[in-house]
Amino acid sequence: MKKLLVLAAFLAAFSSVRAESNMSASVGYDSKYIFRGVELADESMTVSVDVEFDDAYLGMWTNQPIVGGFDNELDFYGGMGFDVAEGISLDVGGTLYYYPESGTGTETFELYTGFAFDSELSPAFYIYYDLDLEAFTFEGSIGHSWEMDEKSSLDGAALYGYVDGDDFSYSYYGATLDVVYSLSDTSSASVGIRYTNVSDGLKDQTYFGAAITTGF
Repeated sequence: MKKLLVLAAFLAAFSSVRAESNMSASVGYDSKYIFRGVELADESMTVSVDVEFDDAYLGMWTNQPIVGGFDNELDFYGGMGFDVAEGISLDVGGTLYYYPESGTGTETFELYTGFAFDSELSPAFYIYYDLDLEAFTFEGSIGHSWEMDEKSSLDGAALYGYVDGDDFSYSYYGATLDVVYSLSDTSSASVGIRYTNVSDGLKDQTYFGAAITTGF
């Protein structure tokens, strides 16, 4: 019940700020849905909506499997970002993971905090704690964008993470490479490949995705 109240509060806050905020939305396709090294669905459509106002933000992301046998997922998140020093920002927030088809008790709530550095390769480090799964996740990432021409770029990123749960633990790593094409001042399209692997003997995975993003 408390988690559903959090969800209701999120929706109320979202509706109250949408008229005075910067908003963006994205629609995408992924040949697999892999979260922290674990495959949660096969071919999927994804939709996200994000709102920024002052130093705070709210967002919703959903994965809708195209192939049967997997649950839909709705993630609701919100947080705040702060500049703590020159070139260093702090991000704190929380995410509600909600699975409407799985019944009551399957949703989980996670807190997170992270630091991002405005430097070469844009390094970032985050710590997550899922209150329901009683699991910590530590994740570091880097990324870079190479300009190809006036309207397109090649964007790459890599990450490494470690999950430490109550009775399980594993590490994972991955990389992405996308061609991003500007459709307008506020819209873009991207297509690229993803790679991920985990430490517990599961096979590595290579897959691809595409998305259209717009701001308004």
